[in-house]
Amino acid sequence: MKHLVLQFFVMVALVLPVQAAEASVALDRARTAFDEGKFQEAAKLARRAASPDGYAFAARAGLVYADFLAPPKERLEIVQRAEEDARRAIALAPELAEGRLQLAIALGFRGRLEGYLTAHIDGLANEARTHLDYVVAREPDNPWVHALLGGWHLEIVQAGGLLGRTLYGAGVEAGIAEYARALTLVPGELVVTFQCALQLTALGDGEYRRQAVVLLGKLDVPATPTALQMLTLARARRLQAVLNGGTEAEIDSVVQTQKGGNTEEASLIPRQRHQIRPPIGLPR
Repeated sequence: MKHLVLQFFVMVALVLPVQAAEASVALDRARTAFDEGKFQEAAKLARRAASPDGYAFAARAGLVYADFLAPPKERLEIVQRAEEDARRAIALAPELAEGRLQLAIALGFRGRLEGYLTAHIDGLANEARTHLDYVVAREPDNPWVHALLGGWHLEIVQAGGLLGRTLYGAGVEAGIAEYARALTLVPGELVVTFQCALQLTALGDGEYRRQAVVLLGKLDVPATPTALQMLTLARARRLQAVLNGGTEAEIDSVVQTQKGGNTEEASLIPRQRHQIRPPIGLPR
C-alpha cells in the first residue's frame, strides 16, 4: 500500500511540471498571436493554458476582437464569452488583478451593447466598480485600473447625466482625475491616452474637446507597434482629424463609431503579415 501511495506522488510530481510547461507555451503563443492581430486565435490558445493568467488573457483577446474587428451581430456573443473567461480567471485566482480588470471591461461593453437601462437593471455598473475598487485598493499604482475608473465615471455621466451621478456617484471631475493619475503613471501611453481623449470628446463640451486635442498630440507611438497599437493609433488619428476640422455631426458620428467598434478597421492590419479576415482591455 505504501508503495502505491509513493508511486502516486511520484507521478504527480512528474506530471505537474509538464502541465505547467505546456500552459506556459500555450500562453506565450497566445501573446504572439495577439501582437500579430490574430485575436481569436490568441483567445483559443490562452484558454488551453487553463490557468488564471490564461483565462484573463483570453478575455482580453476576445474583447479587443469584439471592439475592433467583430461583425456587429456577433459582438455581444464574443463579449459574453470574454466575460465568462474573466470570471473563470477570478474563480481560480481571486487576487489576480487582470481577471478583474477584464471583467470590468466586459461588463462595460455589455452595457453599451444591451442598452443602459438593461445594464442598470442587471447591476453591471455596480459590479464593475466593485472589481475596480478591489484592484485599486491592492495595486494603487496600477495605471490600467485608474484608466478604467476614469472611463467608468465618464461613461456613466454621459449615459445618465444627473441621474447617473445620483445613482452611482459618478462625476466628470472624478473621471478626469482618474485618467490624469493613469497618465502620470504611463505618460503618453497609446491606449490610455486615446481612451481618455475619446471620453473627453464624448462629453461634448468645447473645453473638454480642446483637452482631447492636446492629449492626442502627446501620443507615444512605438517604433514597432503591435496590431492593437496600430488599430488604436488609427482611431486616434481619425478622432484628431475630426476634432481639428469636422462638424459637430461628424464628431458625434466618430465618437459613436469608436465607442461601439468598427469592422472596417480590420483592413488597417496587413493581411499577409497578420492573416486577419475581417467579417477590443488594456495592455499589461
